[in-house]
Amino acid sequence: MTTLTDLCDDVYTITNRPDLVAETQLAVRAATLKLHQSDFYFRDIFETSIQFSTEDFKQQFDVSSVVPLFRALKYIRRYDPTGTGAAANFYEILSATDLLDSYKQDRVNVAYAAGAYVNINSSVELQYALLGVYVNPNVTPANFSSWIADNHPFAIVFEAARLLFKQTGFDEMSATFDKLAAEQLVEVRMANIQAVGY
Repeated sequence: MTTLTDLCDDVYTITNRPDLVAETQLAVRAATLKLHQSDFYFRDIFETSIQFSTEDFKQQFDVSSVVPLFRALKYIRRYDPTGTGAAANFYEILSATDLLDSYKQDRVNVAYAAGAYVNINSSVELQYALLGVYVNPNVTPANFSSWIADNHPFAIVFEAARLLFKQTGFDEMSATFDKLAAEQLVEVRMANIQAVGY
């Protein structure tokens, strides 16, 4: 597992600025977040179950309280934890402005995000659901964790070096590492957009 310290050490090697400890750590954390948010990667999907206090056709929950590093919705499914434990059909994820059908009636079997809340309008009473969301990586120094750091560390290292070169006035080196970071981003996308290879 690649640590924040490992990444910072590689950036120090490139920039030859081991004196910029806080700046390097900040650049690595920013680069990590930027790379994860550069697309919707299957490795950033997190699934969890939700239990509402009562069965109802309409449900609402604060998504950040369920998934603290929430970034975007991927799917919501009805779920039956008793018996077979089977999950049912997916709710269609919509924009809040697309909730009416062609007859100006509320659509059913849909979900949408509004601010910090996710709302579900179901055709049957719902109490249990499976929630799949894209999450941000944990970039705090104490709990740093990133699959990009583990599998594509140079994408982070080159982007962090670019930031530091720009910050310290080395525009030519920043431009060089901008190109290197872009090449690494292509590799990250090619390997992690789809879970099944061809």
